[in-house]
Amino acid sequence: MGVVRLASDQRRHIGVLGRLQSAAERAELLALLDEPSVANEALELDVYDADTLPAPITEALVRLLDRGCTLRIVAYRPLLVHCLTRLGLPVRQVARNDGLTPLEPCRALVLGGSANSLDKILEIISHLPVSEAVVFVVQHVQEDAMNWLDRLLQTRTGYSVLMPQHLVPVAPGTIYVAPPAHHLKVAHGLIYVTRDRKVRHARPSIDTLFESVAGEYGKGALGVLLCGFGHDGVDGCAALHKAGGCVIVEDGDECGDARVLPDAARHAGHFDHVMKCPAIASVAAAAVVGPQAEPSGELLDLFLEALWRQYAYDFRGYQRDSLTRRIRNLMGRFGLPGFADFQRAVLSQRPLIERMVAEISVGVTGFFRHPEQFRLLRDEVLPYLASFSVLKVWSAGCATGEEAYSLAILLDELGLLARTRLFATDINDHLLDLAGSGLFPTESLPSSRADYLASGGVRDFAAYVEQGSRYLKVRQRVREAVLFHRHSLVTEGVFNEFQLIVCRNVMIYFDRDVQRRVLRLFARSLHPDGFLVLGPRDGLIQTAREEGFVPHFGDAQIYRFHGTARHD
Repeated sequence: MGVVRLASDQRRHIGVLGRLQSAAERAELLALLDEPSVANEALELDVYDADTLPAPITEALVRLLDRGCTLRIVAYRPLLVHCLTRLGLPVRQVARNDGLTPLEPCRALVLGGSANSLDKILEIISHLPVSEAVVFVVQHVQEDAMNWLDRLLQTRTGYSVLMPQHLVPVAPGTIYVAPPAHHLKVAHGLIYVTRDRKVRHARPSIDTLFESVAGEYGKGALGVLLCGFGHDGVDGCAALHKAGGCVIVEDGDECGDARVLPDAARHAGHFDHVMKCPAIASVAAAAVVGPQAEPSGELLDLFLEALWRQYAYDFRGYQRDSLTRRIRNLMGRFGLPGFADFQRAVLSQRPLIERMVAEISVGVTGFFRHPEQFRLLRDEVLPYLASFSVLKVWSAGCATGEEAYSLAILLDELGLLARTRLFATDINDHLLDLAGSGLFPTESLPSSRADYLASGGVRDFAAYVEQGSRYLKVRQRVREAVLFHRHSLVTEGVFNEFQLIVCRNVMIYFDRDVQRRVLRLFARSLHPDGFLVLGPRDGLIQTAREEGFVPHFGDAQIYRFHGTARHD
């Protein structure tokens, strides 16, 4: 890891390996960019692993452009492209999907496991939309034990479920369960049930079924290896992978002691993804539906559950129409028109989930947006709160930080900033990085200056935000006044008591139940003499009243809490 410097006759190259997390790496790169000779040369900066660049690095790049340097930035991470593009820097993204090959239409789904896999099989099958795909299931059981899997599945699916006889023709939309003490195979459109010798001490054998599915369906097969002991299934995954099918191995952390089998498959390396069971169920459901699968309805619900279980990002309470629209847009931007492929990418590549969260969770923002509310804060609310020796303010769902910095400016002009603890939180780490940098697009300056003046601003806006050639930069004393932290309004609780909470244009994306939960969080977080400010377009007047919040200035969406804070 580190910074690599190369020079040629035509162009100097600087390669950035790693995420620039150490001060030494950042200082090394900054020193290279600030060398006097660089401005007279063509420079290519290749950034391989970083999702953002520290503000001093970004400012150094802008200085090079201002001095006439021919600069080319090549980025391999979509979040970095987003970060630099918003500031007008010349950046080219190198497409990188980490080897993701689009799925062929799924003609066969095959599930295999042993100990601890029964509940997983039932979960995956119960969420599987009925389709023309064929499903094969093999589970290690004692040869003399009764296997009720076929009957259990019949109560959970609209597929036909069979524990087949020998030489039964394969029928679409059917689930075939391997009988106890027999191998299950498929070839030339027929089911074969045999008493051949055990494979790796197992009969029925996962290897035997997976290898036959590989030969029969090739790229049209999706294989899933679940919890279990032993190594039966490892060679089967290799056969499926070699034939071009997609192989998903369950995350061993879900399996307890029965992680031996999925861990062995991972170590062998013949797989495409490692996922938790909800993610497997979601991908499998979209895969059997095929190219026409849409991010809506039950498929969207499955995906949101998978996101929660895989990454702890909870969008299950967000409005579905908005989510569907934004996911469709992202599918186009990622070049993944199939919903199953989009899920495979997002659920296995951390940078893509971060980009998705950034796209979903950020709304329209700006300095002093809705200036009429800031005017009321300036003239009525903050003078009332000025009697507190320490004033605690929370900007909830701060996105890229403009609202939090606007509050800091307002507090400064009222002489309150020095004794204020101003917290700004968001669910998305990438947005918090952008907010903390204090750099913003220059095209926002006219509207920001106008809204600042409309809010009652008494100075030149340049006293707080300086204008560069390609960005606006919040001045240091204002930046240092804001404490940015990650916090989820949906899944996390109270972390302080505040005299002022501002949460605008955030809850519009939540459904009604989540809106109520968040309002209860604010009630528990608000000082008895405090104020809550919501967005003019959030449409929460009635819901806020029902949760004990009373409008303080007519319809200005500024509330006092007169109810009893609930702890549910």
